[in-house]
Amino acid sequence: MRNFQKLVAVLALSGLCFAVPSPSGSDAPKKSTKHAAKVVKKDPTAEQLKELKQAVDQQQAATQQLQEQLKQTQQQLQQTQQQLSQAQATANAANAKVATVETNTNMQVQKVESDLTDVKTALNTTEATVAKDEKKVDYLEHPASIAYKGIRITPGGFLEMTSYWRSHATVSDQATPFQAIPLEQQVNGAYNSNLTEFGMTARDSRIALRADADAGTTKLAGYFEMDFFGAAPTANPNQTTSYNPRMRQGWGRAKFANGWTITGGQMWNLITLNRKGTDADNSNLWIPNIIEAQYSVGYDWGRFAEVRVSKQITPSVNFAIGIANPSYDLAYGNEGVTGLAVAGNGLLATTVANISTNLAPDTIVKLAFDSPKLGHFEVKGIERFFRDRVPSTTTVPGWNNTAIGGGVGAGAIIPVVSKKVDFIAQGLWGKGISRYQDAGQYDFVVRSSGTTADHNLQPVKAFSVLAGFETHPNKKTELDLIYGQEYYYRDTYATTTATGTSIAGYGAPTTLAYGCYAEASAAANCTVNNKTVWNVKLYGYYDLYKGPMGTLRYGAEVDYDERQTWAGTGTATTLTGFSAPKGNDKTGFVTMRYIFP
Repeated sequence: MRNFQKLVAVLALSGLCFAVPSPSGSDAPKKSTKHAAKVVKKDPTAEQLKELKQAVDQQQAATQQLQEQLKQTQQQLQQTQQQLSQAQATANAANAKVATVETNTNMQVQKVESDLTDVKTALNTTEATVAKDEKKVDYLEHPASIAYKGIRITPGGFLEMTSYWRSHATVSDQATPFQAIPLEQQVNGAYNSNLTEFGMTARDSRIALRADADAGTTKLAGYFEMDFFGAAPTANPNQTTSYNPRMRQGWGRAKFANGWTITGGQMWNLITLNRKGTDADNSNLWIPNIIEAQYSVGYDWGRFAEVRVSKQITPSVNFAIGIANPSYDLAYGNEGVTGLAVAGNGLLATTVANISTNLAPDTIVKLAFDSPKLGHFEVKGIERFFRDRVPSTTTVPGWNNTAIGGGVGAGAIIPVVSKKVDFIAQGLWGKGISRYQDAGQYDFVVRSSGTTADHNLQPVKAFSVLAGFETHPNKKTELDLIYGQEYYYRDTYATTTATGTSIAGYGAPTTLAYGCYAEASAAANCTVNNKTVWNVKLYGYYDLYKGPMGTLRYGAEVDYDERQTWAGTGTATTLTGFSAPKGNDKTGFVTMRYIFP
């Protein structure tokens, strides 16, 4: 096209150059026609025009050829566009088909995954069914309980043989009377600080029986447990060991679906530290796993008749109230109080203890909080009622005296390392709470000394504390360390005697102390009262075997016990002024125990 434009421009310029103006006048010379024709033939302009025409014709031919090529190119472009459109349509169709295939593939994958899940579920269900069937078969072959009329009866307990050694004799078998540890140089009754003591016993062996049943949504349970710490007047370890069976526990329980639980019978009382909740079940209690049968100084507990009602307020919070059989542990004073327990620790009393004439039951309340991470926490309170009879004389009629005691306490079991290390702590403070203390002294003082005695009852103040660690380094080993202490306040009163004014009561400085340092007849002049008792205990166990046939366990324990007294009077020949005798005992235990499966 551009060549054609150039050609047109050349022709236009050529026309302008070769245009000859015609003569305007008559003066122009005239030539003959023949001569002119000859001249034209031989005119070079015509030749050039001819050449130019030929060139134009060639250019037009070339242009026409280019137009044909352009037309063909346009046709090819249209065809290409059509092919492209067809290809796009094919691609769209292919994409649609791919999408359809992907959708179908996804559906198939989902179906396969669903089928696989169903297969896994079926497999798990089958495995669970097989495991359940195997468990049923194992239960039938090795039943954990005996079925009897819809009741599941489970035997329990253990057989134990224990050896013990004390640096100062207490003649108390496996249970140490912490409140009566021999004082320095003391030989008084069964206590002898100048002799060591060794013994072997199986009295802590136990037989237990548990019954469980389901009454609809109500869970029923009963439990009985006994050991051989009973001591009849003829019981002794001489020719034969003839100690009597003793009931430790015997209770029944109904646990309702609405969270209420009612328990009645002889059980660990509500003041005892729980591991969880407020239930009396052994698995929910913290009972020191100690070889020493008297447990530990600072441990607050008791086992006697109680009716307990508890409510699970939330999954973490429980509340309980217990009405417990009352009993006066000890009364300090020289007034005859009919039915009071005699001196001793209650577990191995050397004389028969009478039943006290009580006014009302002991009332105990507890609020507990449990958390899987934080542990178990509880607060508790107790109220007690004391009564005494002042006998009449020929001139004065008799009358009854009453007093109220009580206390508050708290406890906690905190996991330090999950399932490995637990921190244990508990404490109790109050008046007249010695019955619930492990090394308890006197619940109250009878104000009966002197000519001005009013015979009233004065509860003795005291507190107890225990703390330590319970550890399980592995499944076969247990290693524990605990510290316990009990403190007994001075509860004195002023009185008038024939010789003047004096101080009487618990911890009075007028009590005799000089006999605590002598043997023989002087021992009767040792009447000082305990101020504090404390101990440290390290004990552990190793399970040589633990399986379907039960547990074979070996254990050892080492203790340090110390007893300190309030200062009492002496004599010119033995002591100067006042003296506060004290004593200690080092104890070791080794045990072998077979625990029933």
